[in-house]
Amino acid sequence: MRNYLIILMLGIFSMSSYAQTQDDPWWVNIELTNNKFSYRFWEGLYDFGQLDNAGFRVGVDRYISKSFDAEFGFSHGKLQYENTFQSTLTDLDLRLVYKLANGYIFKEDSKISPFVFAGLGLNWFNDIDGFFTQFEEGTHANMPLGAGIEFKVTEGASITTKAAYNNSFQDTPRYMQYSLGVSFSLGKKKDSDGDGIFDKEDACPNQAGPAENKGCPWPDSDGDGVLDKDDACPSEAGTLNGCPDSDGDGIKDSEDKCPKVAGVAAFGGCPDTDGDGVQDSEDECPTVAGTLNGCPDNDGDGVKNSDDRCPEVAGTLNGCPDSDGDGIRDQDDTCPQIAGIAANNGCPEVKEEVKKALELAVKNIQFNSGSDVLKTSSYASLNQVAELMKEDTTFNLELSGYTDNTGRADSNLELSKRRANAVKAYLEGQGIESNRLQAEGYGIANPVADNATREGRAANRRVELKIVFN
Repeated sequence: MRNYLIILMLGIFSMSSYAQTQDDPWWVNIELTNNKFSYRFWEGLYDFGQLDNAGFRVGVDRYISKSFDAEFGFSHGKLQYENTFQSTLTDLDLRLVYKLANGYIFKEDSKISPFVFAGLGLNWFNDIDGFFTQFEEGTHANMPLGAGIEFKVTEGASITTKAAYNNSFQDTPRYMQYSLGVSFSLGKKKDSDGDGIFDKEDACPNQAGPAENKGCPWPDSDGDGVLDKDDACPSEAGTLNGCPDSDGDGIKDSEDKCPKVAGVAAFGGCPDTDGDGVQDSEDECPTVAGTLNGCPDNDGDGVKNSDDRCPEVAGTLNGCPDSDGDGIRDQDDTCPQIAGIAANNGCPEVKEEVKKALELAVKNIQFNSGSDVLKTSSYASLNQVAELMKEDTTFNLELSGYTDNTGRADSNLELSKRRANAVKAYLEGQGIESNRLQAEGYGIANPVADNATREGRAANRRVELKIVFN
């Protein structure tokens, strides 16, 4: 029997040699035991069924496969029953353990792992004392059969509870052994690539990688130096978060409306060269900043500077002001506040009747030499002028007095002023408002005839009437 036991032990450990490459194959168990022992001698006379005894057990586990482990154990305890019997009990056995958490019945990584076991062993009853001496001291073979549960606490420690029935091959006591203990790993788990993930749990045991990728290095499928996990375009090489950005404007090509020309995000990657907020494709002046379709409009009149004839003054007529709205810009309009016609330089059209009346009045206004008193022959024409001014209040008159060259120049200048004022006074007397009449004298200036003749001098003694609009 002992030879058979030795051969079985060697056979089991020879099986375990195939598991040398598995991570963490060796564990040690330390357990507290309780033996329940029954023996009947002379039917009904001695019953040791209530004999409870505490002890300890130490064992070493060796991984064989995901379904099997081998355990070699040693246990020792003291047996006694009142004054009837006492002895020491020592066990030495080898067990083959079948694990239910093997991937077939339960998951291998289960926190709770049930198991069953069977084996062969030897026990010794020593130091037997008491009046009951039926037990024989010495070595006896037995066969432990049992089950247990392992509770995994950490990667390297667990709590184990077992129940084993030790069946004797001889006429020796059979007993139950209950145990509760802890198990510890004897070795360091293998981590070939040094990434902190044990080879058993490492999908790439020979390549270092992060735990979130199961121990494998993150790939870089497109070879752009950006790992796929961080690469917004893992299948296309690029420099912008792993995406192509052909124009280098910080907007990836797939979202860039102008992928070949650098631009700004506000316009989907299209350029705004002058930075005026109008993209070049819609900017009439792409290289000069402006607010009017991208062009400058200094006066804000809605006409870009390049088309504005008055770029610094707001206006509606080609960018120039036209205060009276007559289509003639103020700078070219003699009457900028009164609508007129181009033929009259922006002033209202003068009726032919008025023109003729003024021409006739100029011819008929006469003064004696050296005098500022109107001749009575002047009255009729001036009366007609007054009537026309009453009918048309849009125009005013500028009265310009002149003299011949007879006498001193300063005297003639003064005389010309008095003559102009004489005409003004006459028209006022006919009901024309003073503010519609402007009188000024110019002396011998601007002669209209030759002062060498009496007729010429008479013609130069005159007051001209000019229509003005102000």
